[in-house]
Formats: sequence, structure tokens, C-alpha cells
Amino acid sequence: MKGRSGPFVVTLLVMVCGGPLSLFGQDVPAYLPETIRSDFDAYTQQAPNRAFALGRGGWGSAHGQPSLQNARATALSNCREFAEQCVVIAKNDEIVRPEDPFPDASDRSSAPESATKWSGRTALLLAMVGLAVLMGGTVVAERYPLYLFSTGLSDTLRIRLNYAVVLVGFVYFLCMMPVFSRVAQWDFSTLLAWIVFSAPILPVVLSVLYLQWCGQLTDRFEVN
Repeated sequence: MKGRSGPFVVTLLVMVCGGPLSLFGQDVPAYLPETIRSDFDAYTQQAPNRAFALGRGGWGSAHGQPSLQNARATALSNCREFAEQCVVIAKNDEIVRPEDPFPDASDRSSAPESATKWSGRTALLLAMVGLAVLMGGTVVAERYPLYLFSTGLSDTLRIRLNYAVVLVGFVYFLCMMPVFSRVAQWDFSTLLAWIVFSAPILPVVLSVLYLQWCGQLTDRFEVN
């Protein structure tokens, strides 16, 4: 199996690199209280021509409207049914009110003290870089293995690990840290959160299996 080229591993890794796009989508404004953040998350997954309005004591949203202007008007109308002084804080993928429109509101005390410093775009960019490093590094590890630190399997048989895959995996997980950081804010009482949190590990597993399939993961040799 030795000497296989990269297209096989590229195909395998691309199959699993997508992940839920909500990890990289619109960020939740840091000032939103915990009771509203899940509603805003749901809003970000709705159809375009959408808007989200926030008021003192409630919120309202609209999506799939004929135009963005209609979405803004409908969101404000829905918000005013439950709250006062409603303002639009988001339209489509844009946060139009990055600062708290009601900084003196008492219900903001439940807002999280700190939000992830990684934006959706940054997480997506670094995830793509990490996957590119993993795919390219796996091909390099196959063609130019770095065998180090042999371990004895018996008196005459020893084995060495291809440490190139260790280095590549380390860089990959560094690039994936923003993804782990964002998903760590999810509700881990759901199975989906655990699946998404574990998903970035799958490409590494496939990389290791590919090198094993090529016979380049380890090197066994006999000693006198």
C-alpha cells in the first residue's frame, strides 16, 4: 500500500469537514441575556430578509419577508406586542446594534460576563486553515515519514512511530480551538452539542487510519 498519493485522504477528510454552519454564522450580541440568546440563535438559522428587534422587557423577530424593510417593520411590530422602546439590533447577518441599546436595563444583569473572543468568521477561517494543514500534512507524512523513538516489541523486534502525523495533528487542533471555544457555549444536555464538539476529531482519526492503510504510520524493524 505504500506510495499512495493524496487524493484518497483529501476525499475522506473533505467528507467530514463541513460541520454545522451555525458554528461559523452570526454571532450573538454579548449584551443579550441568557434567556434571549437561544432565541437569537434560532433567529440566525431562519430564511433571509430577517430582522431581530429588542425592547425593554421583550423581543420580536421576522424572517422570510418580501424585503428587508418589511422584515424590520414586522420585527418591530412583533416586539412592541411584548415590550417598549423596541429597536432593531440585527438584520440578516449584520448586527446593527453592537452595543447594548438599553445599558441601564435591570434585566441585563443575567447576561454572561464574557463571550467567546472568536468571531464566526475567524473560527471558519482557522478551521479551513487547520483542515488544509491536516490534509496536506497527511500527504507529506505519507511520502516523507518522520520515524523517531523506537520501542521494543520483543528482544529482536522494534517499532517506530511516524511523528510527522503528531506534529500535523498538533497544528490542526490549535487551529480548531476557536471551534471548540464556540461550541463550548452550547447546551451540553443535548446530543447535538456533543456530536459537534467531537466532530473535529474525526478528520484526525481518518488521517491516522489512512497512514496505517498506507503502511506509513509505524515502522517495524529487527535488531541483532
